[in-house]
Amino acid sequence: MNAPTTDGTNRRPPTGSDSRPIDAAEAEAARLSMLRRYAILDTPAEAAFDRLAMLACDLLGTPMAMVSLIDETRQWFKARIGTDLREVPRELAFCDHTIRGGPDEVLVVPDLKADPRFASNPLVAGDPCLRFYAGAPLVGPGGEVLGTVSVLSSEPRPEGLSGTETRGLRNLAAMATDELELRLQSRLSREAAVRAEAARAAEERLRRAQEAAGVVAFEIAGRGRTVVGVAPRGGRLRQILGLPPGALLSLRHVLAVMHPEDRPALVAEARRLTAAGGEFRLEFRIRSGLWLQARGKVEASRGEDRMPVWRVSGAVHDITERKEMELALREAELRQRTLFEAAPFGVIVIDPATHRILDVNGRVCAEYGYTREELLRLSIADIDALGDSEAIRVRGRMHAIRPGTQEVEARHRTKSGEIRDVLVRAQGVVLGGRDVTYGAHIDITARKAAEAALRESEAEFRAAFEQASVPMSEVDCATGCLLRVNAAYARLVGRPVEEIVGRPFSDFVHPDDRAEDLEEFQRVCRGEAPGHEVAKRYVRPDGSVRWTELTSAPVCDDAGRIVRTVAIVQDVTERRAAEERQALLVREVDHRAKNVLAVVQAALRLTPKGDTEAYAKAVEGRVMALARAHTLLAAGRWTGARLRALLESELAAFLSVTETDAGGGQRAELHGPDILLPPTSAQALSIALHELATNAIKHGALSAPGGRISVSWRIAGETDRGTLWLRWSEAGGPPVAGQPERRGFGSRVIEATIRDQLGGMVRAAWEPGGLIYDLTMPLGHKRGE
Repeated sequence: MNAPTTDGTNRRPPTGSDSRPIDAAEAEAARLSMLRRYAILDTPAEAAFDRLAMLACDLLGTPMAMVSLIDETRQWFKARIGTDLREVPRELAFCDHTIRGGPDEVLVVPDLKADPRFASNPLVAGDPCLRFYAGAPLVGPGGEVLGTVSVLSSEPRPEGLSGTETRGLRNLAAMATDELELRLQSRLSREAAVRAEAARAAEERLRRAQEAAGVVAFEIAGRGRTVVGVAPRGGRLRQILGLPPGALLSLRHVLAVMHPEDRPALVAEARRLTAAGGEFRLEFRIRSGLWLQARGKVEASRGEDRMPVWRVSGAVHDITERKEMELALREAELRQRTLFEAAPFGVIVIDPATHRILDVNGRVCAEYGYTREELLRLSIADIDALGDSEAIRVRGRMHAIRPGTQEVEARHRTKSGEIRDVLVRAQGVVLGGRDVTYGAHIDITARKAAEAALRESEAEFRAAFEQASVPMSEVDCATGCLLRVNAAYARLVGRPVEEIVGRPFSDFVHPDDRAEDLEEFQRVCRGEAPGHEVAKRYVRPDGSVRWTELTSAPVCDDAGRIVRTVAIVQDVTERRAAEERQALLVREVDHRAKNVLAVVQAALRLTPKGDTEAYAKAVEGRVMALARAHTLLAAGRWTGARLRALLESELAAFLSVTETDAGGGQRAELHGPDILLPPTSAQALSIALHELATNAIKHGALSAPGGRISVSWRIAGETDRGTLWLRWSEAGGPPVAGQPERRGFGSRVIEATIRDQLGGMVRAAWEPGGLIYDLTMPLGHKRGE
């Protein structure tokens, strides 16, 4: 074993073929090159590797095992048992420590949590809480460590691995490497077979293509201007030249079928070759419209008679398709250049390796203030505000939208020093085997300024919206849901903002107001009304109701479509309550005045008019009783009068105890709960109580020394809004002989007041001990109000 390194691994220094140490970066590059050669990363699962992983679990008794390969950034699992992970970052990979050891070394960590290299690893500190690891390297044929066969467990294994288990794990790693090599050799064999077949097919295609293209090899011998021999026979040569069968293959006949524009060049070349010989290459058109290429060599000499003797060897073939492609390419280049220059945005072509500018269109020159020649001497870093190629690359990688394509907002500097905002969309392409990057540069300075102004305006609006003391809201026209509300609105409806936003605005409106409110809202959203003004009620969670007046207006998007409404809501609950109180007061004053007049009218009508003095006294007493009741009602702001107070005002002289009381002690007693009588009931009952008190003083218990009165009352019925029951009981007065033969005026007043005016009942009993009156009447107010 080698001595442990500072990172805890048993690393051997890598060596080259000449046994010299290899630089770590060089060794890593060689390792990655070999890994790529196997072409196994990100391939589907294969049974052979899966069996090796399962065998590792069985052999070492662990729940997890992997066959892993490690590239620049990750540990990828070709086979895995006991985990759903497909890969982990290389910095978290335990196996990264294994591959940095020797090619024959097995890394065993009995307790990952106790090892400082791994204790903080998320796979140890968190789920799946790994504790034990053992890994053997996958060693390539050149000693490169490509990955591992490893086993893991969530339980520590203090004893580590036995020697047998270590050998077994190492053998499994060797078997995995063998599988990789077998897989590689199989792939290489298949690829070689494919290449051989492709070469054979290409050769066959070439042969057929030559035949189809009419390539014709020829040899022509001549003397002077006369052709003396053609080999092979000139049939196919005449055919490709467009000459009729049997035509002479002389220069004159060839010139006759050529395009007029190409004849001078052929004549000049023929003269040169006839005189001195040499190689030739000619391209020309014939009348059929084909382009032909003739290549070959001319041997020239002179005979004994000084006549030129020549021999031409070569081949003629149809190059029409190539010429058409060249023409199409020139046209395509012209179109591309035209579009390049006519683009409504700047286009900059750069070398992605150096960032040197290779080409620009006229828009770039106009926007940046440079000439084309000046720009071609710069790099993209010279105009980008970042000013650094590496920083530009990092920014580009962060904004890659797909492989080879980036879209990023940048800031560029013009020749005058002005900084402009640009949107750069860069696309990498390969031209002529060379990587280049085309970048569309769109000036967005005005747009960015508009966006900043919009953000500032939005911030100002939001601040005003949120801080406004008046409730405000925004509602989505499509859904009717609240998009935004301010704190004042939340206070109005009695709910927190987060509970309001996202819900239909009608959820908070009183059920009786929803239909009309929703109809008006929809009319605004359809553009049928310029705004929306409505008085409506909001219902709070506690059941309380707030009256409001709402004014809303539509808001349109960039296309002019109405998308939402903005509303201002004014809480008018207190104002409406004041208005209602005022209206109620007017009605109440009117009602009470009529009631008082009615009571006075009844008192006048029921009082006997025979004795003027008695009539005046009776009327005065009844009006005074009514006045006392009126005083009590006024003190209570006409909400009602206390029954006990009415009785005390009538019997005040008999409720107190004085030294002059002949009978000694209190002569009137009151028993009953605290009851607030409605104004109408108080006025009428005051007349009835006055008549009972007057009768008691004149003829009843209070007319004799020692006589007493007891008044008791209660509310009859199961609810607070029941019926008043009152008993007037007299004792100690003159003997009662029984019911009188004729009813007095007081009795008629009591019956008219209680029965006719209040809808109650009167029952009188003339008991020997004294008179008893039972009065019952309905009440319209709660007890104690």
